[in-house]
Amino acid sequence: MQIDMRGKTVLITGAAGGIGAAAAAVFRAAGAQLVLTDLHVESLPQGTDICARACDVTQKPEVEAVVQAGLDTFGKIDIAINNAGISGPWGRFTDLKAAAWDQLLAVNLTGLVHALQAEIAAMTGARDPGTRVTEGRILNVASLAGVSGAPGLAGYAATKHGVVGLTKSLAHELGRDNIRVNALCPSFIDTPMLDAMGGDKDRLHSPLNATRRFGTAQEMADALLWMAAPQNSFMNGQTVTLDGGISAL
Repeated sequence: MQIDMRGKTVLITGAAGGIGAAAAAVFRAAGAQLVLTDLHVESLPQGTDICARACDVTQKPEVEAVVQAGLDTFGKIDIAINNAGISGPWGRFTDLKAAAWDQLLAVNLTGLVHALQAEIAAMTGARDPGTRVTEGRILNVASLAGVSGAPGLAGYAATKHGVVGLTKSLAHELGRDNIRVNALCPSFIDTPMLDAMGGDKDRLHSPLNATRRFGTAQEMADALLWMAAPQNSFMNGQTVTLDGGISAL
């Protein structure tokens, strides 16, 4: 299936590495113009088809400024991929420090709320009718931990369950505006976030993973492209779980 994104503007948060960077490359190759944001703006690609901005998603004015920059540059935002997120510290829930919880909540959930509100306002033309799109697509990057338990990562799982809850709720709330909302739920993907967890990565392999390997950022990016494709217009409010088979049992 050939997926043509020419004429579409795609906003991606957390676009400097891992799944976000892979998604930027995949959508760019499909012809999209990109609005990319990350804390590490120096790592974002450049080009006439790219609007790159530094942004801390925990700061609502910064998120709104990124969306406005995209509108000023390209006139609209057709697709938003909310990928910015952090992993939680491994350990027992009773040992989870208040500061670590606050950071998880601020980035993974409150940051998503900031992004969603700004993106929806742009897609619906709430602030400027000229930016309204005929069909909007929002993809939230959640996690397998957003649809199942995650012993040792309870705080992280709680925030990702929130991502899934927002996805399902907004799929219905935004239906009248012709905006579809879906979530991608990866398990352990071989990215810098996985490396940041520290220790021996082999211990992260689940015996329930039938593929006996980690997923790749490229596989997740290809899935996001398919989820946003015009040929996939009937998917809404879904959680697409890519986990090597873990959730099949």
